[in-house]
Amino acid sequence: MQAPYALWPDLGLDLFNNGADLAMRNAERWWTAQIDGCREWLECISETDCQPTRKVERQMDHAVHFGCELLVAQVAALNDSLHLVERAVAESQKTLLQRLDLPGAVKPALAPVRSAVCVSGCAYDSMSKATRQVASFASSRFSAAAVNALHQARDKITETNS
Repeated sequence: MQAPYALWPDLGLDLFNNGADLAMRNAERWWTAQIDGCREWLECISETDCQPTRKVERQMDHAVHFGCELLVAQVAALNDSLHLVERAVAESQKTLLQRLDLPGAVKPALAPVRSAVCVSGCAYDSMSKATRQVASFASSRFSAAAVNALHQARDKITETNS
């Protein structure tokens, strides 16, 4: 009896190693964003030379930017994971198509299967690319919207108090 990964010998350990590297990179990215955000926040609350209203404004700025940095780190992790999965699916598809072309295979009987694998691969690639693009667009637009909303609220408060 063959092992479950016998048809895809190239995917086993390589995919695991790439996944482990990806997890480590994303954890480092997440920790760096958290440490930087906490460091900036501590610097902000320890300031003693500014007015209380200015201090609150700076704390809000740092909180919004910190949230945006964490969101960007999460989206980057998602995109990295999607790339890894895309590569694994592409390699699996390539290996499956090579298996369908083995000598002695009944070509006419396997033609519909081969076509279905090719079409599903193309559909998967298109949807995966669209998902990555939407995630990147949404994260950048959300980050910009949060920062803009904070600046507009601050401007409105300043106008009201003047």
